[in-house]
Amino acid sequence: METSDTTAQNELGMTPEQWEAFQKYTQGFGEQDEYGVDLSLLRENLRLSPTERWNRLRKEMRFFRDARIVRRSSGN
Repeated sequence: METSDTTAQNELGMTPEQWEAFQKYTQGFGEQDEYGVDLSLLRENLRLSPTERWNRLRKEMRFFRDARIVRRSSGN
């Protein structure tokens, strides 16, 4: 019989070593489900209106676009 950890490990396609590292990395980041999804972050985002979520997404997209431009200009 599989435990929820084993089931999640199998569904994510991780080796036992990868699963152990994943569990160590994701512990302590808010309330999580059995797959390591941060439920507190989901709830926080769902409290925002669609317009607020859209604006947050646009701001994050600009950040990553700018970071990519800086990376390209530095030759990396």
